[in-house]
Amino acid sequence: MSWLCARRIVAPTVAGVAVLFTVGVLAAHDFWIVPDAFQVAAGATVEIRGQSGVRFPISQNATAPERVAEARLVGAASDERLSDLSVSGKSLLIRHRPTAPGQRIVAVTLAPRSSRTTPERLKRYLALEGAPELAERYTREDAYPKSDSVTQIAGKFAKTIVEVGRDGPRAFSRPVGHALELVPANDPAALRAGGMLTLRLLYHGRPVAGAHLRAGAAPPGITATSDSVPPSVPAGKDVVVETEADGTARIPLSEPGLWNVRTLYGAPAPGSSAGAGASWEVFFATLVFSVAGGSEPQSGPQGDGAEVAATVARFHAALAAGDSASALGLLADDLVILESGGAETRDEFRSGHLAADIAYARAVTTQRDPPRVRVRGDVAWASTASTSQGEYRGRPIDSRGVELMVLSREPEGWKIRAIHWSSRTRRP
Repeated sequence: MSWLCARRIVAPTVAGVAVLFTVGVLAAHDFWIVPDAFQVAAGATVEIRGQSGVRFPISQNATAPERVAEARLVGAASDERLSDLSVSGKSLLIRHRPTAPGQRIVAVTLAPRSSRTTPERLKRYLALEGAPELAERYTREDAYPKSDSVTQIAGKFAKTIVEVGRDGPRAFSRPVGHALELVPANDPAALRAGGMLTLRLLYHGRPVAGAHLRAGAAPPGITATSDSVPPSVPAGKDVVVETEADGTARIPLSEPGLWNVRTLYGAPAPGSSAGAGASWEVFFATLVFSVAGGSEPQSGPQGDGAEVAATVARFHAALAAGDSASALGLLADDLVILESGGAETRDEFRSGHLAADIAYARAVTTQRDPPRVRVRGDVAWASTASTSQGEYRGRPIDSRGVELMVLSREPEGWKIRAIHWSSRTRRP
């Protein structure tokens, strides 16, 4: 995943996120998985193509099925192994026939490859394969191994999301356990041009701060089955965003079509020493999704409605990840929470129910409907309905809930000032 940039164009900030557009040349192979259709009927065959190439979404050569260490179809409460793998032209072809309706995450892991290298060559590899910022940061921190020989472990992880039937349970925010993983915080199925995708980057399940994600759309008329991109079609501009302290990044979606997000991250392998026998992991992660035409529902300038929805999604994602600092960082100092006939301040929530809410969010699968957002100047409110299923503290959970959040625009972004939660057990 190499971006040797001919030039870098700094664009204005979008919702407080510095966005760079890079125009460059790809020199190494990414690995994407691209569904032939993002929506299929229950019982129909889902076909996904594994693409290995330098220009999304074209595949230059087929990845052999033997290189796939794991292929899964992950739903809100399901996890199936995919075994129908073959080669079709220049693509790896994955086929499966899910019967139950619902959103599914397709997750593919390529078998890692190990090689011996030197600290200097490791630095060069990181820079040329798409993470020059990371390579320079490790130089400043004097973080490279001190031994002459290093074991480099390279791995690739790819995801996409498909809809089976209609109105089934959502799965987009469920981590699949990849060593390096892009996890959406808002539903990719609801994305429209002019909106925003919010996601988190996780490395061995922990958020990665300061990583650079690159995103871009396929050229118009070019699909995963195209043989090549005509020379007359110019290279697109990548949006480059940096992850925040909680691993979150927000990607502005300027146009409809087939999109991908990709990143590279390298670090010492867990348990590895800095001396002789040092091992470093260099992992690639990609996410492919579709963006519809039109614009996101907005009630204010600069896509405020989408940004408010992303703030709400980040709060719930932080709870599900057990990241209390990020969750509290989205709450205003004068927050009030109304629930079960009582009221709670921010400090009371932090010292009281926060730990229980995190435990509940991690134990129970909650599917949230797209929020309904209204913005009036610097104040917004978002209402959301949800369904929760699972087991918490030995008690089965099957409930329907509603949530109302009131937010205000602050210099650092939208803050949650009030929350009202209500739920009831679903009847058979």
